[in-house]
Amino acid sequence: TLMKIIAMEVGVIGTNCYVVINEEQKKGVVIDPGGDADQILEKIKQKGITIEAIFLTHGHSDHIMAVDEVREVTGAKVYISEADADMLTKASSNLSVYMGAGREFKAADEFLIDGETITAAGLKFQVVATPGHTKGGICLICGDTVFCGDTIFSESIGRTDLPGGSYSQILHSIKTKIMVLPDEMKLLPGHGPATTIGWERRRNPFLQ
Repeated sequence: TLMKIIAMEVGVIGTNCYVVINEEQKKGVVIDPGGDADQILEKIKQKGITIEAIFLTHGHSDHIMAVDEVREVTGAKVYISEADADMLTKASSNLSVYMGAGREFKAADEFLIDGETITAAGLKFQVVATPGHTKGGICLICGDTVFCGDTIFSESIGRTDLPGGSYSQILHSIKTKIMVLPDEMKLLPGHGPATTIGWERRRNPFLQ
């Protein structure tokens, strides 16, 4: 399958939103529509694709701000882990209250369950629970790519000082769920540049 990934920086703090496209089927999924709905929808229209799913790696407002608009226009189902589900429907949980405006969103359609594989747009996404940044943070593995949300970044890790965060838990998640993968696999995080498992194994100060 020809998988193409388009990365866009969206929202006030530059969250990476990914549109993952199956070029053969002209279908795709959106991961973390964190803002700038117009920009995301324009890209979808440009590519002439049907969006079959919207995956949320976790429920912080900078990853979900455009979820309702993108869902409305595409008709795609929204997926989040059950542990982060109330972050969509409660402004106090998703932290948007601290970003100047309390925002609440429609409930998710489906839950992402650890270990399951979801087929969307003809692509297989394996769900891996990686709590630590939030209680219900997940990563999605598709082919040689890990969409890792705010669990691990290039030479850094997600912050753990917010509600539901845990430093020991995030390190455990990274070591047992992410660093067990092959070195050549790509990591596409929620902020900042892409990296690889191998690079983080050698260069991430939190893992030394």
